[in-house]
Amino acid sequence: MDGRSELELLTVHPKLADAVRAAADALYKVGTAILVVSGHRTAKEQMELYAQGRTAPGHVVTNARAGQSMHNYGFAVDVVPFLSGESGALNWDVRTPQFEAMVGALKAQGLVWGGDWKRLKDYDHFQMPDCPVNPSVQMQCDYGNGDKGALQGVWAKYAEGKYKV
Repeated sequence: MDGRSELELLTVHPKLADAVRAAADALYKVGTAILVVSGHRTAKEQMELYAQGRTAPGHVVTNARAGQSMHNYGFAVDVVPFLSGESGALNWDVRTPQFEAMVGALKAQGLVWGGDWKRLKDYDHFQMPDCPVNPSVQMQCDYGNGDKGALQGVWAKYAEGKYKV
């Protein structure tokens, strides 16, 4: 995996990072390289993304405020394949063999794909299994302002199965 992807994976839950790396290794063997576009987001980063297309320039990219995205908890990543090779243009077209192979490889690692959601499709989004699609009230309370201690606490409760659906 490229350096940018590895930096993003350092910010998410280790089980999620391991699953993405395993999928990337499998994909690489069949000629597809992927990029982790986004991993953990701080509350500030999430609010900046939420403002985009609303009160800030750009187009809307999320409907989640701080604490409402699994990215805030380090339980989600956004991933896309490269069009060719290991760098350059990205392939955002979900109907292509590359994208389909990526989805299959990440789902084979047990990750939940945002493209399977009934209401709002999020095709480049993959998140940890055994937790709700959206953060529960308990998770949001535990997250608080999203400082590092709170994040470690959320990870510990996840490991204990406290958020299991």
